[in-house]
Order: sequence, then structure tokens, then C-alpha cells
Amino acid sequence: MQPLPLFTFTDFGSSGPYLGQVEERIYRFDHKISVIHLMADAPSFAPLEAGHLLAALAGRMGSGVFLSVVDPGVGGDREAVVVRRGEQWFVGPDNGLFAPLTCRDPAAEIFRIRYRPAEISSTFHGRDLFAPVAARLASASFVPLERIACLEVCASPQDLASVIYVDRYGNLMTGLRAKMLDRSRQLLLSGSGIDCADHFESVAPGTAFWFENSLGLAEISINRGSAEQHFSAQVGMDVQIPGT
Repeated sequence: MQPLPLFTFTDFGSSGPYLGQVEERIYRFDHKISVIHLMADAPSFAPLEAGHLLAALAGRMGSGVFLSVVDPGVGGDREAVVVRRGEQWFVGPDNGLFAPLTCRDPAAEIFRIRYRPAEISSTFHGRDLFAPVAARLASASFVPLERIACLEVCASPQDLASVIYVDRYGNLMTGLRAKMLDRSRQLLLSGSGIDCADHFESVAPGTAFWFENSLGLAEISINRGSAEQHFSAQVGMDVQIPGT
């Protein structure tokens, strides 16, 4: 049987030594697993913001296993968990990263990971714990799991009114699903009102606007400019919705 695809969603970066070690551990278990790197620059130290980005990305993906690691508390007392949502499996830390997934899908199943390797680094669970578990799930191999009622860190708004990701162009993704917003209303960022537009060429160069991006999220951009620089923006900055 062909293994499920395995998607990686991490804050490891693509230029350092971490992502390759994770991929090698998956390859070592089953070289037939197709590894797809969805994101290696997820927001560091921000599991909840990263979780809203993960939920949006997963909503555009088919069945598979999502190795999801944004884990500033690695080695601490946070649990290692698996979340199953339909034909999608998510493997990673219980630190808020999976809260948006379970908040939006009450039927999602949650499991505590009972597997532990013979050797495990206290600071690299992505390689030593989560990657082997994800590989086993992708290959339909046995993984000792314990069903639990809910995540420890499960309080999450349906949408997050803040910047959750800044891309290389300086565009600002928010944790707001565009379909939940009134497009005739402005968003407020750093005290500036920002109108909605369909796409970049709908506004003049240098103009800020918000739009529904390819993941279904409200994104704030400047036509032929950097919203990051213009608003001195960073992950976690509040976005206000007037009238709410």
C-alpha cells in the first residue's frame, strides 16, 4: 500500500541543519513516503498564530499526515499529541498549535502519543519523536496512542484578529477568514483604515488594501510596496474590525 503523503510545517528554516535531519529520519523509516515541505518559516515562538496558518493551509490540502512543529517549549511539560480530522493527521506539541483545528471541528479526534524512542534529544523532538510518529502514521504502522477528550491548550478564537505571517514581499496575513468579514468595511492596523479590494491592480501603486488571499485569509498588502515596512508590522500585531 502506498504511504500517505507527509507534509512538514515547521519554523526550522530551510537553510539550517534541522529540516534535513527530520527528512532523513522519515526516509530511514520508509523511503517510499513522499515528503512535501509546506512551510519551514512558520512564525517562531508563536504557536497560536502558526496554528491559524496551519488550519488555513490544511484546508487546501487532501489526505495526509502533517508533521507540525512550532515548539518553543520543547523539553518542557507540554504533551505530544496527534489530532485526526477526517483523512488528515496532525502530529506535534500541545501548545496551542492545534487549537484552531479542534475549535473549528468538534468531531476532531485527539490522542496523546505514548511512543518514545530509545534515544531522544531534549531539544529536538521534531526529529526524534514527532518525525518517527508521523512516518509511522503515513505508512499505516502501529503507533501507541491514547485517546483523550481535549487538548490542554484548547482555548482559541474561531478567528484571530492579528498578523499571523509576514511573507517575503512584506504582505501581512491575518488570522481572519475573509468569508467571515464584511468587504464593505475597513480593517484597522496601527490606527490606519484599510479598504478591501479584489487584487493588487485594483488600487494605485503605493496604496494599502486588504483582500482574500489564496488560503481564504484576509491579507493586508500595499500594491508594489511592503506593508511590513509601511506599518512597522510584525507577527502578533493586532488588527481591528470596526463595529465589532
